[in-house]
Amino acid sequence: MIDPDVTIAAAASAQSDELESLFSFLGQIQQDGALRDLLNDVISAPDVVAIAANQGFNFQASTLLGLFERCNEAPLARQGLMDEKLIRVYLQRQRLQAP
Repeated sequence: MIDPDVTIAAAASAQSDELESLFSFLGQIQQDGALRDLLNDVISAPDVVAIAANQGFNFQASTLLGLFERCNEAPLARQGLMDEKLIRVYLQRQRLQAP
């Protein structure tokens, strides 16, 4: 028998781990010019997730899209602007991580 409380707790823990990984990745953008250049060649969340995965960070595109929505950011960026969009999300991390 599946305990729904355990399932909900596991999902919340996974979401927390994803947010931690995502914000760790976003925290590197301002310091890493090469990473900024990579991100500015992409326009969508799945592209960002692929770059993050190549650098050892694991989170789902849906997690990033959810943050974009909560920050009133469009789900896509114009060419050359993804880094700015991601930095704006990162600067709101304390509000976004609150329960």
